[in-house]
Amino acid sequence: MRTKATFVWLGAAALAFGVFLRITRELIEGELGTGDGTILREVAKARNPWLTIAAVDITSLGSATIVTLFTVLAFAILIRIGDRIGAIQLLASSAGAGLLTLGTKLLVERVRPAVAQQLVAATGFSYPSGHSASSTALYLTLAILAARHLRRSGDRSAVFGGAVAVILAVAASRVYLGVHYLTDVASGVALGAAWVCLMAGLFGVFP
Repeated sequence: MRTKATFVWLGAAALAFGVFLRITRELIEGELGTGDGTILREVAKARNPWLTIAAVDITSLGSATIVTLFTVLAFAILIRIGDRIGAIQLLASSAGAGLLTLGTKLLVERVRPAVAQQLVAATGFSYPSGHSASSTALYLTLAILAARHLRRSGDRSAVFGGAVAVILAVAASRVYLGVHYLTDVASGVALGAAWVCLMAGLFGVFP
């Protein structure tokens, strides 16, 4: 059963990484066209004060400060309950996703969008979205680790559903706030998911 689960996670990692590579290739080759800018302008038209307040709050869930804080807290809890392998997996997932994101940003060097007003301050290159990759790496890994301690399938489904909801909300907030294109956040989620699934497959062989 453990071997089967490992192959499932590795297969999921390959699929997610394939999506990331496809988006990256099309971006570098200039095949994305004007769709990114059009989507961003349409999203900007739907802005209103209430949505803006919500987006600012939601996007903080993927910030470096919150991700680091949650990672440290979760690490301490995992060590406290004796799940040392899970604690190492959590650190590997978060740190690895961060390094991959930084490396890709420096390689692609896509500038931040200028087709809509940026509602929050953002620096550095745009592709891929660091908030999207970091939140995916953190919350998906936490869901995987939590599921190992849950017996009921309904509870596990709820945990994964909650993690996916947070990840998608953070990604959507980055586009709404005008600091990323849709392809930025899509690639960030794909890259984060690929790395998390790879770590789940590799660490899943440990008892």
